[in-house]
Amino acid sequence: MTYSTAQSPNLLRSVFLILPALLLAACSGSSSGGGNSSPAGSGGASVTLSASAGSVAAGGSVVLTWSSSGTSSCTASGGWSGSRAISGSQTVGPINQTSTYTLSCSGEGGGAVRQVTVQVGNGNGVTVNLSASPSAVAAGNNSTLTWSSSGASSCTASGGWSGSRAASGSFTVGPINARTTYQLNCTGAAGNGVGMVTVQVVDKTLRWQAPSLNVDGTPLNDLAGYVIYWGRNSRAYTDSFTINSPAVTEWEATMAAGDYYFAMTAFDSQNNESDYSNEVLKTIPD
Repeated sequence: MTYSTAQSPNLLRSVFLILPALLLAACSGSSSGGGNSSPAGSGGASVTLSASAGSVAAGGSVVLTWSSSGTSSCTASGGWSGSRAISGSQTVGPINQTSTYTLSCSGEGGGAVRQVTVQVGNGNGVTVNLSASPSAVAAGNNSTLTWSSSGASSCTASGGWSGSRAASGSFTVGPINARTTYQLNCTGAAGNGVGMVTVQVVDKTLRWQAPSLNVDGTPLNDLAGYVIYWGRNSRAYTDSFTINSPAVTEWEATMAAGDYYFAMTAFDSQNNESDYSNEVLKTIPD
């Protein structure tokens, strides 16, 4: 659906997308006049993140180094947390279990996320690598855990699974109905090592708050519907879907599994379209 480029002086406010623990500030910029246009600054953000070592002995530490471009702020999560400068380095530790460090940066150029994982061994050559595929599933679905180790002869599962395991292999876990962490402790003549991975539970549903006011603060009385935009890159939307009902406040995504950036607009009875909403990054499960 294509909307009129003639905008009234009293445009409706933008809609707000809602995801658990993720509600971003509304995007700035002028209102879009066409249903398939993209905001300025498409996909200009980038982030690099590295660790000084890929594995350490229990209780050890590593130096994380990062840089970014097209961003104005960064936030750490996972094995570390808090606000970070757009570039820098930091020593993290003591590390007592395999940990993943995540850095999310955003700015006018969009947003970008990078992760690095540090494995924990005993310092004598025992390491464990444990991964999950997929790492995000719909509630009730399964994931396959795959692992390998060096210097180990046997392994024991704990956390979301249990029992003895070989030094390498794969195992399907599920049904998974909540965020679950899986741990693998491996031992051998050289000592022991630990691997850990977390599987997230996600759904295909987007939810939002309907706008109730125009940008000048007056009541919005002629809301007509919404347009959902998405794409693989931040602020570079390649597809859209129109909802011609102001009463609808959730929508189930039907695109192929993967990570997508979503934003929305609202439009009134005169086809005046609001600015883009906040942008959210959502994993669509299989």
